[in-house]
Amino acid sequence: MQRKIFAFCVALSMICFIPKSHAQKGKSEIALGYGYFSIYSLYNGSPYGTSGGVPTLTYRYYLTRDVTLGLGMGIENLADWGSFVTIAPEVTATYLDTRNDDVRVRLYGALSYGIAIFDDYQLQQGIADGSGVKACGFQITPLGLRIGRQFAGFVEVGVGYKGLVNGGLAVRFPRTMHKHHAAE
Repeated sequence: MQRKIFAFCVALSMICFIPKSHAQKGKSEIALGYGYFSIYSLYNGSPYGTSGGVPTLTYRYYLTRDVTLGLGMGIENLADWGSFVTIAPEVTATYLDTRNDDVRVRLYGALSYGIAIFDDYQLQQGIADGSGVKACGFQITPLGLRIGRQFAGFVEVGVGYKGLVNGGLAVRFPRTMHKHHAAE
């Protein structure tokens, strides 16, 4: 299972080497977010469910105007138990886009699946160690709302490592940046 996830991550990272003529749009986006009520805190409950939230970092590459492939990472510390670092490839699909309006609003869905690395705090207390790579780190987001163009705010509702609700800021880098570098 871990080999399949690793192979998928390697394949996803190779998108950077696809010639621009094959990609429809060629834009990239980086999003910083913060979420609450992740699957880890909900599943394990009290006393291990005490979490301050999940900071996330996501990179997305636009294959077309409406489809992105990317890689997300989230870190969550659960008091008196341990921390989870989740790294998961992700795909998003836009189902509503007001790109021609003055204020751009996008509604989208996302799906990601990857690995979760667990660091067990209880090891320090002499209890059995459960640290290591766990098979499943995922996020299912049926509703995402992004408002803005190059700089945007977003809110997502879903279930998984990013939480039931997460939001933040995103910045999109236009493909024209790549053209300037190619001309130099």
